Amino acid sequence: MTAPATRLSLGTKLGYATGNVGLQMQIAAMNFMLMIFYTDVALVAPAVAGAALLVGKVWDTINDPLFGWMTDRTRSRLGRHRVYLIYGAAPLAIAAAAVWMVPPGLSPWAAFLWIALTYTVFDTLMTLVQLPYQAMAANMTRDYDERTSLTAYASMGALLGFFAGSVFMPVLVRAAPDARTGYALAGSCFGLVAGVAVAVVAWRVREPAESVAEQAVRPVDADTPAMWESVRETLRTTLHNRPFLMLMGAATLVRLGLTLVQASLAYFVIYQLQGDKGDLPRFMGTLLGVVGLSLFMWKRVVDRWEKNLAYILGLVFCAAGLVALYWVGPGDQRLVTAILVVVGIGMGAHWIVPFAMVPDTIDHGHMQTGERKTGMYYGLYGLMDKLARTLATVLVAGMLDVTGYVPNVAQSATALQGITLMTGILPAVCLVLAIPLLVAYPITRSRHADILERSGRH
Repeated sequence: MTAPATRLSLGTKLGYATGNVGLQMQIAAMNFMLMIFYTDVALVAPAVAGAALLVGKVWDTINDPLFGWMTDRTRSRLGRHRVYLIYGAAPLAIAAAAVWMVPPGLSPWAAFLWIALTYTVFDTLMTLVQLPYQAMAANMTRDYDERTSLTAYASMGALLGFFAGSVFMPVLVRAAPDARTGYALAGSCFGLVAGVAVAVVAWRVREPAESVAEQAVRPVDADTPAMWESVRETLRTTLHNRPFLMLMGAATLVRLGLTLVQASLAYFVIYQLQGDKGDLPRFMGTLLGVVGLSLFMWKRVVDRWEKNLAYILGLVFCAAGLVALYWVGPGDQRLVTAILVVVGIGMGAHWIVPFAMVPDTIDHGHMQTGERKTGMYYGLYGLMDKLARTLATVLVAGMLDVTGYVPNVAQSATALQGITLMTGILPAVCLVLAIPLLVAYPITRSRHADILERSGRH
């Protein structure tokens, strides 16, 4: 399969970025608001909600690599990846809305089953759409710097969606007659936006014509091994890609840390800072606004530095700000705003750099094996990303349960200590642990040019 090394049109980049708007709205709303919705509105015990969410991620240990393998073997005149966007947009919209509709008065077991079922269905459909969406980027261009440009546009779309999901969700909830109705209406609106955004990508973006034709006519080998044997073999070759493993390990640690912040921030603002739910949109807007502005800076940094070094610089900024949150006391809203500016600058690196690095590691794997298993790479990367998100949510739920958190009342000193640790110190530790992996990451701009030349694609 040959992907163009030429520059992509502005329309293609904008069309591709639109998908991230809808997808990241879902991710942001769930990262920031889902746990507090379950505990403070649906009145589900933190341990029950955390355990139910974990069920979906057990299935994720299978479905991400499996769906990655499926997309690598897809043969369709609509494209290897685009076909999943065409048929997945509407079901994703419906499943996303259902997550926010927990019936009142459920017993703990019924609540567990409802959350586990709705979230698992949503997560499965999200994987079927998001994985092919991300994999399209690796095949749209092989140019080292043009990938950064495409990622910058996609990151801006992701940021707009993340801003909408984190800021508008509490605004819409407060505008409704009651919180339960507000979450249901907001979830339905967000689901609709996600479905439309995915449909726009399917309409506006095409995979390279030569790769579509090649995949449509390539016959399936009559001696193809059994499905699971084939999955295992593809997985084995992917896991022999050392740069990919190093990047995935670092990005997973960063995702774990940042999701701890996102899942804890609402609790931190309401209980430690002693603000109210109306303060959440302002703090989230500050954080994400700074992230958005910093993307332009990080694009320039990546154009001049190696990608791994730019990523490390961002993590240092972010970790320093998170550590400072430990000393925030009640009413220190200006201090929190200043800290979030520092955190947002550092967080901007994570929004752009690793997503520009993944395709480079796929090129390295292509050089090693002579085969381009784009779907499997993104399947594994997505698996670890979602496991990190879920582990963070479960850790927050466990901390709340262990420290005696009680919803909608002033918290004990022990509960406040747990909330503060989950918002600042522990996330910073995760970010710092990622730095040695990035220091050792071997793909530079010159090394990537050599990889393309050796694989016969330059």
